Amino acid sequence: MSRELLNVINENEDTELLNSKNVNPLEEKSDEIKFTVDKMGLNTPGSVVPTDVDYFIRKQQGKLEPKYTFKEALGKAFEIDNFFISGINKFMQDDGPAIDFNFVPTKEMFESIDKYPSYMRGAFYEARSEEHFYSIQKQVEERVETEEELSKLGWKGFGARAIASVADPGAILLSVATIPFGGFGAYATMPTKLMRLNRAIKFGAIVGGENVAIETGLIALDPLKSIEDIKYAMLAGFTLGAPAGWIGRVNAPVNKVPTEIVTSYKKLDVAAEKMKQNLQFEEVQQFAAENNLTLNPQYIKNNRMKLTDEVNAMNPKIIDDPRNEPGVGTYWEENFKAGKIGVDLNGFKMVLPGHWRYDIASQLNRSPDPLTRRFRETFISDPVVGNPKGDTAVEWKQRSQYKTLYPYMNKREVALQSFKKLNKDVSFGNTIKTEDKFESLMSDLKEFPERFIDSKEITNEMRELVSLADKAFDDTLDIIAQTGREGWKEVASFRQKNYIPHVHSQAKLNNYLHEYGKEQVEEVYKNSLRSMKGDLGEKTFNLLIKRMIDKISSPNFLGKESDLARLFQGTNEVAIREFLEDLDLNEEQINAILAKIKKGSGNTLDRNANKRLPFDLNARTDVKNLKTNRIESLSVKDITERNLTKLLRTYNTQVLGQAAMARFGNFNTNKDYKNFLLKLETREKDFPNQKLYRDKENIEVVVTSLTGRQSPLEKGGDPNGFMRRAVRFIQDYNFLRLFGQVGFAQGAELYSGISEVGLKTFLKANPAKKEVFDKLRAGKYTYDDPILEELRIEGTPMALDKYMQTPTGRFDNDMELPTGNAGGSFDNTELVMGKGKRFVADISALNPMTAYTQIIVGRGMSFKISDIVNDYYKKFNTTKIYNKLNKGDQVRFKTLGWNEQEFDNIGKQIKKHSVYENGKYQAIGLENWDPKARADYIVGIQRIVDRVVIRNDVSVLNRFFTTDYAKTIIQFRTFTLGSYTKQLLNKLYVLAETRSKDYHTYGNFMASMLGASQFYAVQSYINSFGRSDRKEYLEKRLSVENLAKIGFLRSSWSSLLPGVIDTALYPFTDNLPFTYGRSSELASSTINSIPSVNLFNSVVDTTRNVTKLAFDSDYQPSKSDVSKFTSLIALQNALLIKNINNMIVDDLGE
Repeated sequence: MSRELLNVINENEDTELLNSKNVNPLEEKSDEIKFTVDKMGLNTPGSVVPTDVDYFIRKQQGKLEPKYTFKEALGKAFEIDNFFISGINKFMQDDGPAIDFNFVPTKEMFESIDKYPSYMRGAFYEARSEEHFYSIQKQVEERVETEEELSKLGWKGFGARAIASVADPGAILLSVATIPFGGFGAYATMPTKLMRLNRAIKFGAIVGGENVAIETGLIALDPLKSIEDIKYAMLAGFTLGAPAGWIGRVNAPVNKVPTEIVTSYKKLDVAAEKMKQNLQFEEVQQFAAENNLTLNPQYIKNNRMKLTDEVNAMNPKIIDDPRNEPGVGTYWEENFKAGKIGVDLNGFKMVLPGHWRYDIASQLNRSPDPLTRRFRETFISDPVVGNPKGDTAVEWKQRSQYKTLYPYMNKREVALQSFKKLNKDVSFGNTIKTEDKFESLMSDLKEFPERFIDSKEITNEMRELVSLADKAFDDTLDIIAQTGREGWKEVASFRQKNYIPHVHSQAKLNNYLHEYGKEQVEEVYKNSLRSMKGDLGEKTFNLLIKRMIDKISSPNFLGKESDLARLFQGTNEVAIREFLEDLDLNEEQINAILAKIKKGSGNTLDRNANKRLPFDLNARTDVKNLKTNRIESLSVKDITERNLTKLLRTYNTQVLGQAAMARFGNFNTNKDYKNFLLKLETREKDFPNQKLYRDKENIEVVVTSLTGRQSPLEKGGDPNGFMRRAVRFIQDYNFLRLFGQVGFAQGAELYSGISEVGLKTFLKANPAKKEVFDKLRAGKYTYDDPILEELRIEGTPMALDKYMQTPTGRFDNDMELPTGNAGGSFDNTELVMGKGKRFVADISALNPMTAYTQIIVGRGMSFKISDIVNDYYKKFNTTKIYNKLNKGDQVRFKTLGWNEQEFDNIGKQIKKHSVYENGKYQAIGLENWDPKARADYIVGIQRIVDRVVIRNDVSVLNRFFTTDYAKTIIQFRTFTLGSYTKQLLNKLYVLAETRSKDYHTYGNFMASMLGASQFYAVQSYINSFGRSDRKEYLEKRLSVENLAKIGFLRSSWSSLLPGVIDTALYPFTDNLPFTYGRSSELASSTINSIPSVNLFNSVVDTTRNVTKLAFDSDYQPSKSDVSKFTSLIALQNALLIKNINNMIVDDLGE
């Protein structure tokens, strides 16, 4: 509690928080001093109170009876707070009692420890004999008495300790490990000191990242030192740093604070800040290594969360900024970027006419405006030639989401099952109600944990899930606070404990508008915001409420929920102004609202009181239900979302999207981005006869995808509207009935991945599959394998897709963002369908095959790069090896973002930090890498995994394919669209750059076909059971000719070619070469390959056949008729069910 009070003091330079009458609390003679501690009911100080606060409390209570003079206090302070003096004293002490190797503390000893301050109890655990234990106890009692006497002196005592600390700058340079330890003889041996130092490191430098010298030294020398004591040390960054800065700004003569105290604080502040800035992560690592210490994983994680300066960033605010110049690549790079393809036959170049790419990336590449081309380079990677300039906004956000959100998402299902097990009465009820109850309870547990301390309705798994939610919220906030996005640094500085965003549920609001009418709902909002009415005037106040409700209930509100939540819980003036401008209020009205917010509510204990709209969320208003005519009660909080998972996912995707906008585009506010679009429009006159409006549409599609908003091309309005939901329902049902065996189609990706890393590397890198999948099923989000765990922590897709995306999310660029429940049976149906899709993805082997192949490629690529670096180092004795690679590897690595400088730096880090045991690669050692090299390495691994195990993002699709209706047309074809650029054109590009001499690419072509045909053969053999014509079926399916055709059809790189061939031949023959070779058993031609068309045709044909069967006694359905009927059933082509259907077709059809 004392530290929180000091933080309040430091973060509010005026004295309003301490004294409502603005009486300076530092004036000891004032009779009107009122203390914050009194307001908070803290008249009794805690067990450890900072001396300055403790002084005032004791003075109020009349308990000041100092034993020491200032001179004596200074001497005592030097004994306990000065590193040099403390070391000398220890060195001069006599040896202590002998070690008793059979010593075991008694129960009485343990009980006696409890009466001492918690920060001193650790000293007793150093005892090595009974005599030693009581010797320590005597020292503890003396220390407690000394500290109590120093605290009685108030500023003098506190100042004595500060002076003792700052008077010893030379001690910073001392090496704790080499100090000549004295005292207690055998007890002061190095192993004992290092054990204490290990704990000290975890509390000091390794945890805080800013205090590595004095604090750890004092604790190592003095077992009675604690974190609280360290506030007086030279580098006490995590306790004294804040108050030191505050007191350093105090005007000593006016406030009557002794000059020597202020001077000491100023020195302390400067010294601490200097050391914090100079102390690099590598120095901490070296310090830990020299002393045989283990780095705290949390410190490593914190270090990773620190963002380096983004190299690939633009600055559209200044057109002439050199960062806005698009890159210029090689001859073939520029051609393939622009959508032109060709071949290079040993120097003879041939470019095919026309444009062969339709994706957003290529369309932006072709823009005549260099600013648009630069936008593409910074925001999306080119799926064909990669992004040699480095990371991009979309890729960075994907990794950041996986890094921050995956632990929670993977644990959620385990927590839900524990809830159902504990509440069997709800387990078999309505699915949506069960999950709503669970999520609402989780939100309450997150926001009000004190209510559930002894609750029996909360399981350990649920508590762990909440802790993971806490971590995800904090990590997300940590990231955006470093990007420069306006207002978020302030939010991070004033972060709220047990934070949960108060997001307004659009679906709930629309339901209430339907039940109570707009006028009554407006009254609810007015009552909640009533404190603003007097200052704004009725007209402006009513307009604010009306516009706010209109905005929240509008379909365009999707993607802006987190922005509104900030206005309810604390933000900055810029964000509030942006929101009010979005309500179309005029400048005068906006200024009036801002003036009222700045005026505040008078609540000095609420740090965010003058940073938000002063809604009283719990204010209830009586309303009449227009359907039942009953009087009910409604508050604004009833309209907020209470589904923890939706809140977290919405917050995470929207906030990280804003972070990416700031980090890569310098769009620090929404207005910056709008000005950029306006700037592009004004530049159209510089490019006559060019359709630049397409560029603007493409950019808007990219940004809405990045920030979690609706595609600007989505003209269907409300995403929860009936038609949009019906379309999504049809898509989901198609998945349930047709994707039962889709895992067999993943064989092409697996073999392509093995070819990419090499067979030898694959055999070395192949992990224990059972261990990996058992962990995933158990909700454990960490791997025992160090390499996999390092890659997972950095956000690479190492088998993380299952709970982060829909089953087809990696194809459809769909992170399954929640749009809210609209009420009615559709909610439950959609939830059941979603769970059904996950079930089908599991039993069809889609999820296991995706996860396994991602692991093979990611882990295998790490092994491959390590082998290359080590082999070339042995051969050339240098890590500068990029120019010694063959041309094909150079081109492939360049598409991953690894040019010469990046690759050679990666090689240097691998050689320096990777871990090998008995010649085997054990760990990458990423936590020790140079941050820039680590970032480059992770970007490359992400790109190769997403290229082989095709995961699409917005760059791969045409902008027209980003709407719900268009997705119906291209359903199950998005994999094909992605493979066209990421596989086929990428491989043609590599061949063009290598003059068609890259045999690795040819091998990859063949490996993918081989994998596709082998998995198809196994699938056909299994499906043959239950057929009366099994022999003929297998002879046809497993013929060499058919296996070759299917190998080509299902390969990772054939993409659009089979469909184009079948569509071209469709008018001329019924015997199309690739008919029904797909795992979904759909046709390959354009129209008949659309699942919804197939569903419609099957429904019509089945209806016709059933009618005939009912009215025509002579009608006997054919096998084809029965097969069409069974194709309408969910899971109809899943393994075993497919075999049963075979028997049904044979039995009922002719």
